[in-house]
Amino acid sequence: MIGGIDSFGDSCCKNCYKIETLENRSELQERRIVELEKKFEGLMTIRIAEEKETTKKYHEQQLKMDQMVESFEKIKAMEDAEITGAKTEAWSEIVKRKVDEELKAVTQQVKDVEKQIELRVEEDKMKERKKNNVIIHRMVESKETDEKENNKEDRKSTMYLINEVLKVPCEDKDIKRVFRLGKLTGGEKQRPLLIEFRDGTTKNKVLENLSRLRNADEQLKQISVTHDMTETEREQCRVLVKECREKQNKEESGEWKYQVRGLPGDMRIVKLRKY
Repeated sequence: MIGGIDSFGDSCCKNCYKIETLENRSELQERRIVELEKKFEGLMTIRIAEEKETTKKYHEQQLKMDQMVESFEKIKAMEDAEITGAKTEAWSEIVKRKVDEELKAVTQQVKDVEKQIELRVEEDKMKERKKNNVIIHRMVESKETDEKENNKEDRKSTMYLINEVLKVPCEDKDIKRVFRLGKLTGGEKQRPLLIEFRDGTTKNKVLENLSRLRNADEQLKQISVTHDMTETEREQCRVLVKECREKQNKEESGEWKYQVRGLPGDMRIVKLRKY
């Protein structure tokens, strides 16, 4: 998580992207770019290896199924040759039954592998669609009942936040879409606000400048900004947050705190000194 106070409390993720202040800003950015490129190359290497392994298993299962079919056809050929005798018939029935069972098991395994490949492809497509998005939590929502008017107010608030508070140059054309997640209820609860940038450059600058929220008014200090994560990434985050809380509860010295840090799909728990 990144930004102001978030729903995880003191014991877990407040930022998904740590902001550091250095005298030489360009040097820091170049270093970050290099680190991200290395991390991306590492992740791609792992992904390619996993896909090769999955494809290998698929072909192995397919080969086994072909062998089962071949065995079945041999049995059928023996029957066509009118091999007689009670023992031969009994043996043939046992073998056919065994082949049918193994063929069914192999077929199911092949379906499972195909399903895993399909889910992984869908997950990658979802990541691609979300890569330039952020979600703003606890941003004040307009009281307008008309969704179009509400959306105009949200876009106006977003532009003010980015340009005036975070000091990131951003034009209206740089934002593809702005919309609230969930149905309009008319209650006091603020719906999450999703911002879809046209490219990742503006998004990264926004995340880098979130430390400026400390000097914002009280209302804006309450917001937090997160990556737009897939369901798989959100589940990973929930598991890490739970583990983080357990570690924090066991910490008795009062000198350390645990937080969830990192980019979606590459999150981890880090131990930090409080003072």
